[in-house]
Amino acid sequence: MLPAQVHRPPWWRRNLAWLAPVAVVVMLLAAVGVVFSFWRTDLVAVRPGSVLEVPPRVHVSGADVYRPEDEISLVTVLVSQRLTIWQRIGAEFESGVDLEPERAFTGDGTRSELRQLNKLRMEASQRSAVVAALEHLGYEIPRLASGVIVVETAAGTPAANVLRPNDVIVGVDGVSVSGLADLAKVLASRQAGQIVALELERADGGQLASVELELIESEDEPGRALIGVGARERLEEVELPVTIDIDSGAIGGPSAGLALTLGIIDLLTPGELMGGQRVAATGTIAVDGSVGAVGEVDQKAIAAERAGIEVLLVPAANLQDALAHASGDIRVVGVATLDDALAALAAS
Repeated sequence: MLPAQVHRPPWWRRNLAWLAPVAVVVMLLAAVGVVFSFWRTDLVAVRPGSVLEVPPRVHVSGADVYRPEDEISLVTVLVSQRLTIWQRIGAEFESGVDLEPERAFTGDGTRSELRQLNKLRMEASQRSAVVAALEHLGYEIPRLASGVIVVETAAGTPAANVLRPNDVIVGVDGVSVSGLADLAKVLASRQAGQIVALELERADGGQLASVELELIESEDEPGRALIGVGARERLEEVELPVTIDIDSGAIGGPSAGLALTLGIIDLLTPGELMGGQRVAATGTIAVDGSVGAVGEVDQKAIAAERAGIEVLLVPAANLQDALAHASGDIRVVGVATLDDALAALAAS
């Protein structure tokens, strides 16, 4: 007679005591992985971008052109979309990357609105670069300013509550303002925290209006009172003696102004402005040649150094930040005006 066959339960049932918690852990990890892959944070990654030569982007008619051997370059940064949790963790270990809230770039607007604003900033920067370059070269450019156009307002400031893009400031406390110099002169006698009355031509139809606004203090120049806007002069359109078109492609914002100005000057003058060196520049430019501060200078310094740039010109207000992120392989020079930049190149 055969012995009775013993029925053994399946393997998984015999090991259920430890398989069940392991399965729960695996499912939880899978769920977390899915969430981390699709859930977006409010942060974006700011990475060093490209170094792009300016002269090939500038097209001149009405003047002799002298193509340089060594060309001035502009520097860009890359701003990502909002990061997923996995991307945010990975960015923590990536060299040369800053994590910033998306609102630092978009304010209360959208990415689409930011792209449009950066396009307007670039157009204004190109116009200023052309005028500054031509005037430096001795051309007389009529500048008939009739007010200061608000390009943007700084987020979180009193100006953001009362001013809108394309409003035109024509007076402050009863003093007529026709251009940026007039506005700066009036503000020089005011203090941060003081209330001023702005006379405006409103963007929606040009109606005259008067608004009260509390001035803020400049972050770069303590003690200096500001309205808290990005602005440009409203200039009467005049025909320039030289036609200069700039192909900026997808590049937006105002920070290429200095590089564009130097590129135009280099094209319109014989000789080598760069002195045989690889030079890049960042900074806004005004029609009077003054150079203004820009953002993400640390990323631009890293991008320039990675691209083999030997000399980087930055706004004087950004110099310390740029030096903190550059090694000894690149010389960083702070400039406050176009003349400063040209002097730095001559001394290189």
